[in-house]
Parts: sequence; C-alpha cells; structure tokens
Amino acid sequence: MIDQKQIDVEFSFDGMQELPPDDEMLHAGLKYLPDSFYIPRSEWDDRIRQHELNASSADFFSSRFTHQGSSSECVAHSAQQLFMTAYNRQFNGLGHDVWFSPLALYVRICGSRYGGSNVRDSCREMISRGMLPCHDGPGGDNAQTKIFEHTLHQTSGRTEDHWPTKGWLRESGLPKGWESTAKQFRALEVYLIPRDVEAHASVLLHGMALSNGRQGHSIPHVKLVKENGRYLSQYKDSYNVMRYDSERWMDSGGFCIRSVTTPDIKE
Repeated sequence: MIDQKQIDVEFSFDGMQELPPDDEMLHAGLKYLPDSFYIPRSEWDDRIRQHELNASSADFFSSRFTHQGSSSECVAHSAQQLFMTAYNRQFNGLGHDVWFSPLALYVRICGSRYGGSNVRDSCREMISRGMLPCHDGPGGDNAQTKIFEHTLHQTSGRTEDHWPTKGWLRESGLPKGWESTAKQFRALEVYLIPRDVEAHASVLLHGMALSNGRQGHSIPHVKLVKENGRYLSQYKDSYNVMRYDSERWMDSGGFCIRSVTTPDIKE
C-alpha cells in the first residue's frame, strides 16, 4: 500500500540548479534517448507485471537509500543512485555490489558547500573521471576500504538517524591518487531524456533508473508502478524515504545511464 502523503511531494530546495539546455548536456557527453526505447502506453501494464515477476526493474538493483541530511548534495546523491543501479544491473550475478560516495562527486562540481550543483557537471564527471566508492558497503562499516585503494565518506550533511558524516572537504581533500580508483567506475552510455511522460515511463520500463528535477531538488526514479488506475514513478529520495510522482511531474526530462566501465575488483 502506497502512502498517499508520499505522492507528488512539494519541495522548496536549492540543491539543483536549473537543467541546462540540451546542447550543453550533449557537449558534456550525453546522447539523445534513441527512438527505439519508446514503449507504447498500451504495453505498460504488461511490462510492469513482467518486471515484478522477473525482479528486473531498476529498484531491484538499487541496494540502498542515502540521506543527504542538511547538505545541498541532492544532484550528487541522485547521480550516485543511477550509477549504482546501472553498475549492479550490468554486473548482476557477479557479487560485485558497490556503494559510491555522493560527496566525492559533489565536491568536484559544486560552487560552494551549500551552493548546490548542476546536472550537466555531474554527468560530465561521471563520464570523464568517474565515481569513487564510499568507505561503507554492503559488507558493513568500512567494508569497501578493504577492497579499494581510495574511498570516501558519504555526505557532509548532518542527519538525525544512522547516516554518519565526517564533515565537509574540498576536491583537494580527496584521497591522494583518487583518480586511479574513480576511473574504473565511469559512465559510458548516458542518455538525455526528452520532456515527455512516455519517455520517462519507457526508460523505467527498460529497467533503467533516471534522474530528473523539480523545485530545486534532484530525484532518482527507479520504478513505474500502477495504483488505482494511475501510473506513478517511484523514487528513492535522498532523505532515506521512498516517494512517488504522478504523471504531473513525469514530463521534466532528465538523464539515465545505460552502461558503465568494467572495473578491476579484488576477489
């Protein structure tokens, strides 16, 4: 049962700067979503059933929520959710579930600690220099420090629950040589999603997550569901909560990650 209070939640944030024009996104390395990805509305119900039966929606490959706390890091949290989902989907069955640090991305693209950031810059960084794993992983606290040479904590924002923070830093404060680890985790195929409901739904029905934004907040969508005759886009908000958008908010464009690089991971 979906909590109706979590549908079409209104925001008043300033963590995400206005979505740049298409030409800027394309210059950052994105490509337009191919027309072949569009799925007719008449097939949506069957696709939703198949995803449930086969556990194949993006949500099944997203192994955690994150909590940005008091920070302005929503763009980076949303981006890492997409990257993690694409990575786990691509390497499903290899037992290589990896968690990534939103903060390690944010410090490379922000103007200031609370200045928010730009989706274009997050995509450019994921494509060019990559994502850095965080200290913690599916194996517990500091689990990934035993696997990767360079890792970082998750966020600088204070939270009221179990999400720890170790404070703010600048790009110069990243672990020395971090680039050698991050380059193993780069986005290869990143698609720019048109501003229409059908494109949004089609990406989710292909089993990919997508990030869009509204009201100053960047949102990672992971699944299309249907309740009481209406379609809802399920997203893992970066406040450790599951929420939903109706078609009212499904026409704001965004981006998705189809494939990533293959890393060299210690067994």
